Amino acid sequence: MTRKKKKQPHAAPRGRGKPAGQSQFDDFLPHLIARLAYQLNGDLIEKLRREGINVTRWRILAVLAMGDGITINEIIDRAMMQQSALSRALMNMEAEDYVLRVARREDARYVEVFLTDKGRTLFNSLNIVVRDRQKRLLKGFSPQETASAFAVIRRMSRNITE
Repeated sequence: MTRKKKKQPHAAPRGRGKPAGQSQFDDFLPHLIARLAYQLNGDLIEKLRREGINVTRWRILAVLAMGDGITINEIIDRAMMQQSALSRALMNMEAEDYVLRVARREDARYVEVFLTDKGRTLFNSLNIVVRDRQKRLLKGFSPQETASAFAVIRRMSRNITE
């Protein structure tokens, strides 16, 4: 006599318990942060390309616009760049009159970097695009939610560096 098998309720296959359209990594914060950065950078790269600039140059402009007259090491730290990439970019940017490198008066071992008027004008024109992207990113956030988002991200950054 042949026994009929009982029908088993359909269980989700192992590792596939997420609703359709949701990634396995949607609850893995580093993945979400990386994906957001990828989306933001992709958008930024295209907009910068139209202006004839790359992300490396944008980072240098942005760091210097927040306070120029800083050393190479300070730029490396703030722009999160390697020294070799920064040195090449600065050499080209200086030749194109976007930045000026000057030996520090008190100690010539240090070089301070300044934005030129041309560099500041380029930053100002690109900063409009970047600020518009930030507005789009925070669309629908209340001022309190925006402040909380910044606080959470800064706190996570501090946690990672401690």
